[in-house]
Amino acid sequence: MFTTPNAEVNFTGTRAGNLDRWLKQTQEALAHRSLHGHTFSRLFNLLRTKRLVELAAHNVLRNAGAKTAGVDGVTSRDLLAKNGERLYAMTDALWRDLSTKSYHPAPVRRVYIPKASGGQRPLGIPTLRDRVVQEMLRLILEPIYESRFYAHSYGFRPFRSTHHAAVRIKDLIGRRGYTVAIEGDIRKCFDRIHHLTLVRILRRTITDERIIKLVQQLLKAGVMEDGAWHVTDEGSPQGGIVSPLLANIYLNELDQFIAAKWADLGKGEQNRHRSKQTALPCYLVRYADDFVILIRGTVEQAEQLKAEVADFLRQALQLELSAEKTLVTPVTTGFDFLGFHTRKYPEGKAIITPSRTAIARFREQVKTRAASAFRDNDAAGIATLNRYIRGWGEYYRHVSSSQVFKTLDHYVWDRVMHIAYRLRGKSQGVSFAKFWQARTIPYRFDVYRKNREREGGHYGTWANQAHDCAYIVTKLAFQSIEYVALHSQLHPYLPVDRLLLERQVTRQQLGLTPEPTGSRVNPDYGPAWKVARETKLVAANHRCETCGTPISGRTAIVHHRQPLKEARNRQQAHMLENLICLCPSCHGRAEHALRKADQ
Repeated sequence: MFTTPNAEVNFTGTRAGNLDRWLKQTQEALAHRSLHGHTFSRLFNLLRTKRLVELAAHNVLRNAGAKTAGVDGVTSRDLLAKNGERLYAMTDALWRDLSTKSYHPAPVRRVYIPKASGGQRPLGIPTLRDRVVQEMLRLILEPIYESRFYAHSYGFRPFRSTHHAAVRIKDLIGRRGYTVAIEGDIRKCFDRIHHLTLVRILRRTITDERIIKLVQQLLKAGVMEDGAWHVTDEGSPQGGIVSPLLANIYLNELDQFIAAKWADLGKGEQNRHRSKQTALPCYLVRYADDFVILIRGTVEQAEQLKAEVADFLRQALQLELSAEKTLVTPVTTGFDFLGFHTRKYPEGKAIITPSRTAIARFREQVKTRAASAFRDNDAAGIATLNRYIRGWGEYYRHVSSSQVFKTLDHYVWDRVMHIAYRLRGKSQGVSFAKFWQARTIPYRFDVYRKNREREGGHYGTWANQAHDCAYIVTKLAFQSIEYVALHSQLHPYLPVDRLLLERQVTRQQLGLTPEPTGSRVNPDYGPAWKVARETKLVAANHRCETCGTPISGRTAIVHHRQPLKEARNRQQAHMLENLICLCPSCHGRAEHALRKADQ
């Protein structure tokens, strides 16, 4: 939900601690200088420090995306093999290339992913080497521009979220009396960023031409698609580490254009304009390339402002506002933004709920996931479905979702009941009522411990032969509603502000239990394996059940007593009685004994 700058810099050792302190001090100095309106003429010297290369490489490799290769086919596994020899060679070569100004980025690899609204979204996958350079740029440019960005842009910025944007809109509508919303839609914004215009914007703050040239090289690197290289005359590839920051720098021009109309005016000047009706009260809320402009006025005035925004985007930024998708809507009618529906009701109260589109998508996903997942076995189906339900609920539990959660829980119950009966009940020749009664298990047996105090039950299957632990379909209603406050507008790169922001995030995330994770998870074991593994580790108090050694992370091994290949199915193999927690030494002896028995 939230992003925190440099949270990734937590690898152990004295060297790591020194690097962390150096980076924070450097970023703080950059932020302070930017706050005072200074420009930056010797910024490239930071890129020639081995410390920054090392930090950036670590950040890139610990990201899950590092497993995806660019055009050179290199992944994090390749770089980390043989004690990281190839990684050290790459970082040394990269440092030399940057120091001697001989660095040249490779083209990005073009892939397509499905969009939620239909169609496909193009992504550009840089090589890991180029991702390290982009991360270096992000680490030094982000604190500079955080000091200059508009207060109410929330996308791809530290300690900000979609919920902050939604709450800001609610405040403008409910407490400040803004009456009409302009829902902005820019056609293919990332793909149409004009390179020369972006460079012109950068040069206002970054006067070091070596940095400008490096940004231009990354933008002009080209795209590899279907084995052919394509030139990139415009756009910043979605998928690049520095692309969101560059897009924010570009679209900050729009933010300032709207702010100059009202937000930047002093109180006295606002009052004079208000009395003479020579200015329109308006505020913009932006998340990446999605934005809403709220005005205190009429629909006709909003239409006029919409035309002004379209002209500004076309003339100043070479972007096009979608006329058919950019809607002007009275707030009493309600409008959608970032998956939320915001509306002001007759009694004067503004309420945020999940949008109808988001609800329809949830129903479709539940229907699709349940129909496919339960074909394997019930434990896998329940684990797959629960991951989606909890993720969806975590996003929407920060707005007024209680009634929606209850309604959708009924839908989940109905879909699971019919799918489970069709796949399991008919083949067993039992009546519908008897089948469902046999499959409903009270939540006090749930492997997910947070649910054990819940009333009632749901469709489930036993996790052990003792029938005192079970995989059970969860409910959205179990997610507690916790509203997000307006963003404090504190600076993430100033130490005192950062400390307060971290405390706010900690309070916001209290009670959130992440999905079970493990470093030694075999994907062939199926979706239910992560849950079974974590349940067994908790039951064993994270100790080897043979020698009593504490185990965690890479040393935590959950072993099948009866091998998976000999079990009737995965569900039987994952029964808790068939699992044992072992340390690496005991696991090695168990594997040796098994191989010896096979001989």
